[in-house]
Amino acid sequence: MKGSSLMVKCLESEGVRHVFGIPGEENLDLMDSLIDSDIDFVLTRHESSAAFMAGMVGRLTGRPGACLTTLGPGASNMVIGVAEAYLSYNPMVAMSGQVAGECQRHPRKQYIDLVSMFRPITKNSFSMPSADAIPELTRKAFDLAAQERPGPVFMELPEDVLKERTDAMPLSFAERERNHVIQDMGALRTLLAAAERPLVIAGAGVLRAGAVGALREFVNAWNIPAAMTWMGAGAVAFDSKLSLNTVGLRRADMVHAAFEESDLIILVGFDLIEFEPRFWNIGREKKVAYIGAAPCDVVPGFRPDIEVVGDLRGLLTASSRQPVRKAEWASNIRRQLHDSLTALPSESKGVKPQHIIRTIRECLGRGDIAVSDVGAHLIWMAQRYPVYEPHTMLVSNGLIPMGVGVPWAIAAKLVHPKRKVVASVGDGSFAMTCMELETAKRLGMPFVCLVWNDSSLDLIRIRQERAFGRSAGADFGQVDSVRFAESIGVEGFHASSEKELSETLRDCLKADSMAIIGISVGGDENDKLL
Repeated sequence: MKGSSLMVKCLESEGVRHVFGIPGEENLDLMDSLIDSDIDFVLTRHESSAAFMAGMVGRLTGRPGACLTTLGPGASNMVIGVAEAYLSYNPMVAMSGQVAGECQRHPRKQYIDLVSMFRPITKNSFSMPSADAIPELTRKAFDLAAQERPGPVFMELPEDVLKERTDAMPLSFAERERNHVIQDMGALRTLLAAAERPLVIAGAGVLRAGAVGALREFVNAWNIPAAMTWMGAGAVAFDSKLSLNTVGLRRADMVHAAFEESDLIILVGFDLIEFEPRFWNIGREKKVAYIGAAPCDVVPGFRPDIEVVGDLRGLLTASSRQPVRKAEWASNIRRQLHDSLTALPSESKGVKPQHIIRTIRECLGRGDIAVSDVGAHLIWMAQRYPVYEPHTMLVSNGLIPMGVGVPWAIAAKLVHPKRKVVASVGDGSFAMTCMELETAKRLGMPFVCLVWNDSSLDLIRIRQERAFGRSAGADFGQVDSVRFAESIGVEGFHASSEKELSETLRDCLKADSMAIIGISVGGDENDKLL
């Protein structure tokens, strides 16, 4: 068979259901082979979106998502999505066509060294040397991408390799079993028993390990309050008496009061990129315990007193046995935090962010999915949106690129077609990937896109004015989301009050239709974020 057909069979063997991307001359053979496969090729409107979608599929399923571009400009456009997966620890295999090996020289039209370009933002980056090597190297790529800490792997597929004949066959996929060997937890138990005010910070690793149930059992057994990183939201339900909601900002708030009072910080499935220690271990005086599936990164000023590495579910379950139950010391902080998060500003012209978030929460069930793009609305959502279950609020806290909202909503709907999905997108980020709404319509992926309109990059404008007393390059014209929706054949609405937003959003979700709702966002609230 041809190398391209073998490549597709290997993707099938790895459980790939969708390949996101854009075809080009150098991947024509692979595209033709995909026609005869059960794998669905999802044509996106931009290569960055393809990588965003693949990365989110990886986050939600735990198995690497897959995307495909052509050489040069196509692969270059994919870089931002690969980098996002790299810093968010999302498993993904990114593939690109390339000119034949004999043509890989400078100068040559559209040729650049893709392997070198992707090496700094992937777990591995390599070129497929021959068709015979496809089964082994594809297996290694998918295996490496899924291993803790997960991330992207880049495979360059030269067109001569895809055309090459081979007798090689795919390797059968075998799910890697988690190691359930329980380590000696004595040191951790001693540290816990001595602490009067222990506090858990749960990160995205808890969700990756499928350890949400074990974590909840652990904090309930010991009666320990828990805060979650933005990407770990849902590890402990918002309505739990032990939840301190999410952390991720430097600005002091009620959650930071808990850090100040705590005498032991227990990091569970936590990565330093999610919330830098200098923001929660001020003075470097706290006792710190780390429980993770991979060794903890050590940076200047940060070294855990105890580090336990292994299967998170097993470690947490073992730690829950015969606990020394702690007094409930953070109940007042929890109460004040809850009051601050649920407080609403007075009505004014436009819809305030707090009202938008309340409306989204009221319209979605506990297991439905809220997606946030990047901008001021990201901070509002990450701080104030109540999350009850894992992977039901999807945000970026790694690379944090604008434009992820719509591609991620498509990926979420592909993985969970029966769940309702609402994407919050700022008007700045909307402009970057809004054409993927046509992709969603073409795929029959109904979700609602809320466009927060304030005609500016508001957080940048605020920072400029605070620093210099004036702003530059932060304001732009408003896009008519209703007319844009009409242009791609989906429903479009405008909401200038919370009542209008609530009624429209409920109707759209009930109808299970693809819709865009432009929201006139009330001013001056973003000043509170910085």
